[in-house]
Amino acid sequence: MNPCKSVRAAVYGLLVLIVHSVVVISADFSYDDPDRWAETDPACAGSRQSPIDIVPSTTVAASDDEQSLKLHGFYRKPVSIRVENNGHTAQYTFVWSKDSHRPTVTGGPLHRDLYAFEQFHFHWGAEDDRGSEHTFDGQALALEVHFVFFNREYGTFEKAVEQPDGLTVLGALYNVRGDKAKGDAKWARPLPKIRDAGSATTVEGKDVFSLSEVAGGEWERYYSYPGSLTTPPCAESVTWIVRNGSIPVAPKDLRALRNLLDSNGEPLVDNFRPVQPLNDRTVTRYGF
Repeated sequence: MNPCKSVRAAVYGLLVLIVHSVVVISADFSYDDPDRWAETDPACAGSRQSPIDIVPSTTVAASDDEQSLKLHGFYRKPVSIRVENNGHTAQYTFVWSKDSHRPTVTGGPLHRDLYAFEQFHFHWGAEDDRGSEHTFDGQALALEVHFVFFNREYGTFEKAVEQPDGLTVLGALYNVRGDKAKGDAKWARPLPKIRDAGSATTVEGKDVFSLSEVAGGEWERYYSYPGSLTTPPCAESVTWIVRNGSIPVAPKDLRALRNLLDSNGEPLVDNFRPVQPLNDRTVTRYGF
């Protein structure tokens, strides 16, 4: 690791000593009172929190010498997929025959650092006018997917989350298609099997799918900014990449998410954090 990164990591580590317990801490939060998350997870009151409202007219264009974002393995299918209702979202974890088969991303705001895929999950609303965590000019959409990657330099997700450049999350927003849209996306098929919080199922064989089948493979135009995890412990370790525009989701598939139950047996909906202050951060646009 170069000396500059070592210094940044040491300072940052003082601010997030509790992050190593990420799995335990994140099980205890509620979307009913996100303003109180900082009482148990101080990083949630930090200065580079996510999500944010993206105002395109105030973003800054990336310089011409910035290298393009390079995605590898987004069309590769895993051996199997574990799908879990953790009480807060539906989370998908891919199982690979070799660790080297994980999809990776580099370039763009990530420069030469290589980030490996860890998991993806969704955020959605009870109604179509809300649900996405990021908004554009104050406008939310019904659904947002987050593809979570960790910096290979740190070896594992658990170690990377403690570093200021440890993670990158690719976010994509969905708009709802017409009521007669057929639906039946592969990612939605296992959801009836995990209706209860704490339940899980495994997708295998012909039902396995790639990342490109979740949100497409086109990431030429996007916005990026330094931010955080959007759930406790709110670690400020994320380089966000939020795709410009939206992709369609069928009402049937969105209903499959809304039919899930939280840990209290109530409908698992409105699992999004309100947008956070931008403070002195710059949002950079790439590709346009």
